[in-house]
Amino acid sequence: LYKKPGEQNMNLHFTFSIREISEVKDSDQVLKIPMYFTVKWHEHRLVVDPEHRSWLDDSTGPQGENTEEAETLKHLWKPNLEIYGLEDFHNHKILGEMAGLRITREKEVKYDIKVTIAISCQMDFSQYPFDSHLCTFQVGSYFFDKNSVTCSSQYFDPSSESSFLERNLQHSVEFRNLSKSKSEVSLTSGIYAACGFEVVLKRKHEPLMYQVYIPCILFVTVSWISFIINPTVVPGRMSLLVILFLVIINVFNNVRSNAPSAASSNLNAIDKFIITCIFSIFSAIIEYACILSILTLRPERKPGETVYAYESGEDGEIKPSLQARMAWLLEHPRVLDACSIIIFPSFFFLFNIHYWFIADYKQSNM
Repeated sequence: LYKKPGEQNMNLHFTFSIREISEVKDSDQVLKIPMYFTVKWHEHRLVVDPEHRSWLDDSTGPQGENTEEAETLKHLWKPNLEIYGLEDFHNHKILGEMAGLRITREKEVKYDIKVTIAISCQMDFSQYPFDSHLCTFQVGSYFFDKNSVTCSSQYFDPSSESSFLERNLQHSVEFRNLSKSKSEVSLTSGIYAACGFEVVLKRKHEPLMYQVYIPCILFVTVSWISFIINPTVVPGRMSLLVILFLVIINVFNNVRSNAPSAASSNLNAIDKFIITCIFSIFSAIIEYACILSILTLRPERKPGETVYAYESGEDGEIKPSLQARMAWLLEHPRVLDACSIIIFPSFFFLFNIHYWFIADYKQSNM
């Protein structure tokens, strides 16, 4: 870095004036961050006149700094930077590039540019729609390792501004300092210093409550009405259950196609909920099929004739045998409805208690 022996370590100072998170692409696992990207370094080879009157002039910038055209940077040494996980770096232009260059009396070069940066972020959708993601923005020297170039940084959280209006995204966004474990990047060519910030994305699952969860709960609840419908009314009871079954299958297909990472073979949290609702309605259909089988296949009996009898025990107590109990059930198949109207809601209630209050949807990388 063309410095005296013992002074060859250079520090790059970054300032990230974040405007917002403009877009989160779940399908590509990419987020876009508009910001003012500023990097500052000390250039000891510059020759400046510290007594010149222009340092006291604040008409083009702060005192002690001289504003230059951004193109002037082409004639100066500049650090070669790398943004880890970079997908796209778009610098904004109107009449010219939206960038500026300032040189201070202390021979510091400060370059500022307005950009929109797209970075990749590894996302795990196994807990969708209760998923949270930690995305890291890291920048450092491309060629010089930590023994030659170090860095420091600061960022400005846009939510701290009173006039800030958050974009309508599917996630709530939180910015925080880069963790110490990520202040260095290990590559095959060496260990490099890195600076930046972290973005925590937490999905807003409230819209799905009204679009998916509540309708599915209502579908399952309506299916329990079939238990009080006379089994002999086949068109009414069967139509109710089949329509509910087909509708909830359609809901599952729509959710599956619109969910992130739809091509994955693994079921996420919302898939498991809908599958349970499908199983509940399908079980009601199977229960009705059993009742219809009993009503259809049992032999005709004369009025007052039964197929079961009671046996007397050794102590004289009359106890029905297992065969008699089964025969009695064949004579009174609606007992299955009476049991189902208790068992089905109890199972579904316990499942919801576990799903909403006991299950842990926190992810390890947070």
